[in-house]
Amino acid sequence: MTIIYSRELGENMTTIETSARLPRSFDEFTADWFSKALSRQFPGAIVSGFSRNSERVGTSASCRFELTYANRGEGDDAPNVVYLKGGFTEQQLNRYWMVLQQEARFYSALSHDVPTTIPRHYFAAIDEEKQGITMLEDLVSRNVRFGFWGELTVDDVAGLLEQFAALHARWLGDARLPSLAGWEVPQREFLKYLVRDKHWEELTGRAYGPELIEAIPEPRLVRAALERLWALNDAARRTLVHGDAHGGNMYFAPDGAPGILDWQLCFAGTPMHDVSWLIVSGLNIEDRPAEEARLLKTYAAAAAAHGMEMPDFDAIWLSHRQQMVHAFVSGACEPKESGPVEAINAAARVAIAAANDHDVLDALGVAGI
Repeated sequence: MTIIYSRELGENMTTIETSARLPRSFDEFTADWFSKALSRQFPGAIVSGFSRNSERVGTSASCRFELTYANRGEGDDAPNVVYLKGGFTEQQLNRYWMVLQQEARFYSALSHDVPTTIPRHYFAAIDEEKQGITMLEDLVSRNVRFGFWGELTVDDVAGLLEQFAALHARWLGDARLPSLAGWEVPQREFLKYLVRDKHWEELTGRAYGPELIEAIPEPRLVRAALERLWALNDAARRTLVHGDAHGGNMYFAPDGAPGILDWQLCFAGTPMHDVSWLIVSGLNIEDRPAEEARLLKTYAAAAAAHGMEMPDFDAIWLSHRQQMVHAFVSGACEPKESGPVEAINAAARVAIAAANDHDVLDALGVAGI
């Protein structure tokens, strides 16, 4: 087990790091590791055994561990089941290590000051060999409903926008934001990777290839649009954003209360990055054009109620249109290995429709280049 210590990340902000190697595979976890990892929140807890199930591999790998205790330690809420995320393949550690570590940093350093519903975390750490591990509550045990691309209701999205309004207002212009410099880089580099010429050729051969080309005919236009969007976003007011607020990263308690998952791509950015991506990715193709203006007004009213000065609706609407290039690349250009084909196709359908409806190239002023 590694020795844990804290390091200053910014004013009033710390992150937990480790002085030695964290586990690199699910087989490396031991009862002693869990005992020590849980000891910070449950002093005296002794895990005597465990079983694991539901292994999943994506940008990160995750697994559910069912724990048994020789001693539950102080308090009576030591978890019986935990959900553990990290880099447990060579590809993940080489390609995605920055986002693995960002999520661990988020939970250890930022989550206590995030006014949204998020999973409880029990442990979060990084090491010097690119690993980042986060241990969370098991939401399956709470019988939550997980979101999916294009399958959120209008009320689902409205409730989530109210949470994002609270988050964005709380962190707008916060003195700690400069300490997050560079956290936007992993996402931007990945999006640029997705629109290289070679990958574009593969995308155009997919079932939705003709619709993709109709929305944006050439990859060079996508690249120009992304650069223009990032310049606009970087010049806008900054706050803490989730960074990947698509419908599949949302969950809902049995009473319908919404929550937000997967903070791997959080960074200091414009609020509209979250707002537009949630609306486009969460709603189906019929509901989104009928409801998006009202939902943008819902967000603006909620943000204003939290003390955030909002621009007029025309400016909000233009920014919403401009964000569509992020939705287009994130939703329609994912590699085949990123998830089940039904999820990839569902994401592509909603993203391409939005890019078409909002004439994203025109909104960003790159249509004629």
